[in-house]
Amino acid sequence: MISELLRTKTAEKHKELESMMFVNHIMDNSLSIDNYKKLLTINYIIHQKLENRLANMLENNLAQKLEMNSRFKLQALEKDLEYWQIDSLTLPALDFELFIPDQNTASILGALYVLEGATLGGNVIKKHILANPNFKNAEGGLNYYGVYGSELGSKWKSFINVLNESVVADDYDDCINSANQTFDNLIKLSKQLN
Repeated sequence: MISELLRTKTAEKHKELESMMFVNHIMDNSLSIDNYKKLLTINYIIHQKLENRLANMLENNLAQKLEMNSRFKLQALEKDLEYWQIDSLTLPALDFELFIPDQNTASILGALYVLEGATLGGNVIKKHILANPNFKNAEGGLNYYGVYGSELGSKWKSFINVLNESVVADDYDDCINSANQTFDNLIKLSKQLN
């Protein structure tokens, strides 16, 4: 199944990204507010550039199966930026060429796999951030990491089911390549902002 292949074939990029996204500081409850703002900025810029575009590239029946209208995260990120007084109009332009997948189902779903997967640890991340003394009473600025709330597990399961039934074996390479290049978008932006 493509979901298993994606997990193993993107593991290296995933690990590289995690090392740049302050995961250790999140988990030991020592993340600084400045580094949290960097995380928000990275996620905002990537979602702002890709979220609507990917959704519009999907065939209608696939968008309906995925319930794409309930998967947008940009609004949650905008609330967080507002809470932390980050002006989206003053964010830097990309200093690299953004990867945008080809107009085919496998490539689009590969890119979405990365964006959806980013929310998978959201509830755990949010719990750790709230346990961090730097974020006392800051729940109003954690919308992105709690975006799916109690539906997190079911939304991921549903995404994986649609992914597995929609990507045929001949298109596995396209899907994996797209996921890895979407990870690269995040990695390059992390390097740019650090």
